[in-house]
Amino acid sequence: MFSEFLLQKMGEKNFTVEDLSRLTSVSENYISALLENKFNELPANVFVKGYLQKIASILDIDEENLWNLYLKEYNNIMPPLLDMLPTNRFDSKEKVPSQLFKTFHYAPIIAIIFTALGFILFQSRILFGEPPLKINSPLFENIQTSDNPFIIEGEGQPHSYITINGKEIYLSDDGKFSEPIQLKPGLNEISIKATNRIGKTKIITKQIYFETSSSNIAPPLNLNSVTNSTLFTP
Repeated sequence: MFSEFLLQKMGEKNFTVEDLSRLTSVSENYISALLENKFNELPANVFVKGYLQKIASILDIDEENLWNLYLKEYNNIMPPLLDMLPTNRFDSKEKVPSQLFKTFHYAPIIAIIFTALGFILFQSRILFGEPPLKINSPLFENIQTSDNPFIIEGEGQPHSYITINGKEIYLSDDGKFSEPIQLKPGLNEISIKATNRIGKTKIITKQIYFETSSSNIAPPLNLNSVTNSTLFTP
């Protein structure tokens, strides 16, 4: 099938829909429609052929072969146009129910195909895209705190490899983590990095300014600045 062939070639290059769109200047919506066989969401075939030529060039595919696969799939899925000016009015009444019957007959098969393609596309995004990583505490990129240690809390994909400033941390079964971090006085840069099984990474950086409580203590008295008369005044 056309979509499976295209998805396979994208997988060989480790390309996501976003990657292919960026390299070919073809809309992500159009690439997703090609992968999901949603040909009714595409423009006229004259434009589609141009898109496929760009895609074939990036994926190192024979463009004529890719175009023929698309046309074969297109003709199988898209219903033929009905004759709007029938020569026989009785014949026109028979054609419409026949076309509707064919459409309903193949509807379950089309639904199964779309479901399978959607699952494959979803799994490919997980496999070839950035690993999920969310930081719940601190929420903001730059914060000031007097807490030490400071607790970094977040969520990642279970069984993924996550480090904080190079130190590996462990996730719970539901993918959550909570790790205390020792801060030094002043500005601290915290780098949280997630890596999936094929080496794709995602990094989130937080800037935490640690203000010690000693900054609120009054400065010591300078005895050299006090005169002898002041020191010995009865």
